[in-house]
This record gives sequence, structure tokens and C-alpha cells, in this order.
Amino acid sequence: MLEKTTFKNISKILNKQIVLFGSGNVASKTIQKLDRTKIEFIVDNALVEQGKTFEDLKVKNPNQLTKDYFIIICSSGLSEISQQLRKMGFEPNKDFVMSPVLNDLIMINNLEELEQTLFFTCGGVENTEPLSGGGLYKCEIKGTDVNISKVHSGASYGIIKFDDRFIFIDTNKGVFEYRDNKTMKIADLPSGARAHGISYSAKRNCFYVACTNLDAVLEFDESFTARRNLKLSSKYDATGKTAHHCNDLHVIDDSCYVTMFSSTGNWKNDCFDGCIAEFDLETGERLDDLIKDLYMPHNVSHFDGSLHVLDSLPGHLRFNNLSVQGTFPAFTRGLSYDKGYYFIGQSKNRNHSKVMGISNNISIDCGIIVFDAELNVSRFVQLPYSIGQIHHIMCA
Repeated sequence: MLEKTTFKNISKILNKQIVLFGSGNVASKTIQKLDRTKIEFIVDNALVEQGKTFEDLKVKNPNQLTKDYFIIICSSGLSEISQQLRKMGFEPNKDFVMSPVLNDLIMINNLEELEQTLFFTCGGVENTEPLSGGGLYKCEIKGTDVNISKVHSGASYGIIKFDDRFIFIDTNKGVFEYRDNKTMKIADLPSGARAHGISYSAKRNCFYVACTNLDAVLEFDESFTARRNLKLSSKYDATGKTAHHCNDLHVIDDSCYVTMFSSTGNWKNDCFDGCIAEFDLETGERLDDLIKDLYMPHNVSHFDGSLHVLDSLPGHLRFNNLSVQGTFPAFTRGLSYDKGYYFIGQSKNRNHSKVMGISNNISIDCGIIVFDAELNVSRFVQLPYSIGQIHHIMCA
């Protein structure tokens, strides 16, 4: 990706003459900031400009470029010219940069040229169609080209990276691993538990699984032998009915953080007092809620030393003391982070009536939002409507 630069850094280039790519207003402003004696000529893709002079500099065809020159892009067609130069053998940031006049465009260019491989899960009904229904999907983003393939079929939820493999939950079939382009079942789960999220504690050498239908977090050793049942409350034992809808979790040292729709166990009574609850893994005791008053939260995670969570119904990404850092017009579920970008799942909103009054624009699309929280810009990667739902995302 192209990196931002400054005129001060460009002025330090002593061993090469400079060529500007693009004649126009940006080139004029760039020339004013540079030592004119360092600028050899200008190139432009427009045939009508070639052969003319601009700011007393000859305008030539880009085929005149060689590695003897340092190139500065001076055009809003940044992505196209960057790709053109790459195909000609020039390396970004080494052989060419973007004019600092265009620094605002670099965020757009980098999002458009992003290359990232993701895995995401869908908890839909299993079927044999290649791009439909529940399963584990591989999503390869290469610029504006996106390739999606299903690598496992089944109602799939939590996924984590563990050593040289990915471990994920198929709530109907058990625990699976994905390695070397193959999936393999590695453990059973309690029948009817409706397992969702999974996390691992290196300190305790244990896996933890949030089970919606048990109102509990199950602790397993590394061979997936059950060890403990961490209960969210006594309601399930008393009534035999689920009350909290726990759906995800993340373990840090001796703390297990769990997202659920209702802290008090009343979401089926239309009381959505969602929270992140904390368990002490030494004692198994549920401690005070870390944050309350969330509306269908999911995907509690830990990136760059900070807890993150998706407040799904209002479409909020929360971090930095769990404050709102991004808002999106959809049901957000599925969260990963890599190299400054958040990858946020957007599912078809099945709770339209509940969002009325919260959002003025409710999206029905399913896809992945690529979000730069520092610059507050995003890109949307559309997924087939036949997939519909995303539960977890993991960067490869």
C-alpha cells in the first residue's frame, strides 16, 4: 500500500531526478513545493496532453518512465495510476509516492487496494449450495476483487486461531479444526447446548465455550474433556429455560468476559439489558458486569490492549473505555482486526421494528465492513444474499 509522505521527505531524495505523473492543479501545487531543478518532466495518460508543456515542463507518455526516476503521482486517479506503475515494475513507496497534496486520497486508495484473507462463520441452515446457508467461509479480498468459498457446511459460530490451525464451532456437530485447506471434527459438544463463542486460555490450557441453551460457559481441557460449568445465574436450574442468551466470550488471564442479551435474564420478556459479564476463573464466580445497557451485544474481543464489543442492534463498535467509536447502519456481528483495520460483519437485520427510532437508515445487506477507526472511513464488501448472516470473523 502507498504510505503518506511529506515534501520534506521527498526533498531528501538526492540520487534521482523527479517525474510527476499527471498534469493539472495538483501538479502545479506540487511543483511549488519542490526544487524545480530536481523535476525532469511530467507524464500523463491523456494523449491530448502529451507533447505539450506544463509549468515549463515537457509532458510525455508514461512509457518514457524508467527506474532512473522517482515518480510522484499528481492525479486523483491514484488507484488506477498506482496499479499501472506496479504493472510496469515500479514499487510503491520505493519508486513512486503520492503527492502530499493528495494525502486525503491515500485512505481511499489503501482501502481499494486492500489485500486480506478472512474466514467468517454463518449459523444458517446447512445446505449443499456453495454460497448459501450455514458454514465456514473463506473470503479473499484482493483490491476490488473478492472471492468467497465455503470450506465447511453446517451451522457455524465461534472461531479462533490456535497454533497453526483455526478451531470453530458447528453448533449441531461439535468442534472442528481447519488446517491445510481441510476441516476435521475434533470433539463433541453437549447435545442441544447451542454452542456459540469459543475462547482459549494459554494460562490455564483450557478452552471456554459459551452455550446459549445452557445459560453457561463450559470449560474444557485441551482434549475437550469437560471440566467446569460456569453458570450465568440460577434461573436455568430453576426453570429449565434459557434466560440470558450468552453468545460469545473472551478470556484474558483469570477473567472470562461474556456477552449476553440480558444481564438479569429477561430478554424473552422484551427487556434487553445486555452486558459484558465477567467471571473469575479461579473461583468460577460471576463478578459485576463490566458494561451494561447494551442492545444485543456480540463479539467481545481484545485488540491492542483494549476490550472491544459490538453493540449489535444499534450497530455500534465500542472500545477505548468501551465507548462508541463507530456506528453502522446494520446489525453488526463478527469482529476482527488487522493492521489498523477492523473487519465487521453486517447481517440482514431481522429486528427491523426494534431499530426504528434508533437508526434512520437500516441496511438489509449482508457483508463485511472494513473500517479505519482512526480516519473514520470504511469500505463495504458485499456478500451474496443467499448467505445472509455472519456470526464471527477471523483474519487469516
